Amino acid sequence: MEAWDIIVLGNGPAALRAAAESAKTGASTLMMSVDGLGSGDRSAADGIAASLQENNNRGHREDTIRSGAFLCDQDIVNSTTSAANRQMDLLERWGVNFRRDSKGIPMVSKSAGHGKPRTVNSGDSTSREVQQVLEEQCMRYGVTRRGDQLPLSLVHSNQKINGLIAIDMVNGRALSLSAKAIIIADGGFEGAFTNGVVGLGLDLALQAGIPLRDMEFITSTPLAIKDTNLVIPMGILNAGATLHESSGSELDIGDGDLSSICSAVSSATQPVLDARELGGNSVWWDATIRMVKSRTGIDMSKQTIEVESRADMTVGGIAVDENGRAVVGSWSRWFTGLYASGDAACSGLHGAGSIVGNRLLDAMCLSAAAGQHAGEWVKTASFTGKDALQQAFEQHNGELTQGKELKQSEAVLRSGAVFKSVQNTALEALGTSRNITTLTEGLEQINKVLSTIDQMHTDQTSMIANGNLVENARASACARLVAASIQSAISRQESRGVHQRSDFPDSDEDLLHHITVDHEGNMGQLAIRKTSSGNWLLSPM
Repeated sequence: MEAWDIIVLGNGPAALRAAAESAKTGASTLMMSVDGLGSGDRSAADGIAASLQENNNRGHREDTIRSGAFLCDQDIVNSTTSAANRQMDLLERWGVNFRRDSKGIPMVSKSAGHGKPRTVNSGDSTSREVQQVLEEQCMRYGVTRRGDQLPLSLVHSNQKINGLIAIDMVNGRALSLSAKAIIIADGGFEGAFTNGVVGLGLDLALQAGIPLRDMEFITSTPLAIKDTNLVIPMGILNAGATLHESSGSELDIGDGDLSSICSAVSSATQPVLDARELGGNSVWWDATIRMVKSRTGIDMSKQTIEVESRADMTVGGIAVDENGRAVVGSWSRWFTGLYASGDAACSGLHGAGSIVGNRLLDAMCLSAAAGQHAGEWVKTASFTGKDALQQAFEQHNGELTQGKELKQSEAVLRSGAVFKSVQNTALEALGTSRNITTLTEGLEQINKVLSTIDQMHTDQTSMIANGNLVENARASACARLVAASIQSAISRQESRGVHQRSDFPDSDEDLLHHITVDHEGNMGQLAIRKTSSGNWLLSPM
């Protein structure tokens, strides 16, 4: 049995930042990813929002609250937007090359959802550069990183973390990992709508009895390339790219907020992105242009490319406080030893929507807080639950080594078919035309899937590089997380932010609170946090 002060699940910016901060305190830190090291995620693709050219964070703060349809935790919004300039400066000092003008001043762009220019990026290299510098920070502080590690279950007793059971797919063995604290930072569940890649940590938390918050809110991007899994960063629109019908007429994007742009793309007959007139900005998007050409054969410097609106980020996740601690039932109750950050967490920054640049900002701020708090907390904490860990290990190891015998009369149920059913249900039930009919029918379909997922067949007998096990785990996670999302959407009988119901087209002030859902479908509430004084920063209208 291995023992670590802190285990971090994930491999993107949120996980890297949390791991580096925890290791910085002296805590022994293991970072685990089901994918190969360095794969990262898209959370940094659109850059970071910061009030660099403003006297204070007031504009950023209020734009965030309005875009979140007043469902944001306003104390979190204030503290996060106040820290934005410091976070941007920190990334730059670590080595991220943000775009600057001829005077050496960081270039800020007016992106969707912002009233003023506030977004800083490195063109299409933002994700790569942020990933690289944060990996360097992990190396600096001695974080141990392992790829190809499949987490199976969180081991806990009396709402206290004992450790983790996982499969080491490099060496082909099950692992029992004792830990004082675990930080879940391996992403949300937007993959349930696209490619099936979802955060397994989020599903493990749900199965461990931890309620998930605001699961009904799913934001979209208008720049998904049709019939592919490729997504172009929103920053290209600030660089001179435009959206048109294939006939040439420019799309009417209304106020230019993210919802308006997505709506315009969704309602268009054949929407296309025109990036042929980027001029001097084209150098910042060269990698994107080359990637699109290699994957589709379309040269964006000479041709338009068809795009569509597609789910891009799930707002909901593990409810956390300002220190990244998972809360249960109320703000005063902590699931001891469990933290979350990035897209796996629901920090309260985004509310019922999101604006460009706040995703990376949230990951940086919350992950730093979670890593630092966990690192300090474990100094006086003890390892617990040795017997519970041993019991969980024996159970999982027995199931893995024994396997399931398939009778000739039995049909083979594969993960691909399960995921396809989940994806179709998610798109139908949680699309733009939500109502009680689509939602209840979707929940019935998902429940049918959930009743069969234990029957998914595993072709490979060895645990070394067993991609089949990963696919099965992800398909199962997709089903459970989509079920939680549908249940939350049914409970929110109003339209707010990106959650729009045709049978409840108006907002309801009585529903100005967070909705939670657990693995048994039990619904709960969390009050919106205002300020330390109990007052609104920006009163709901």
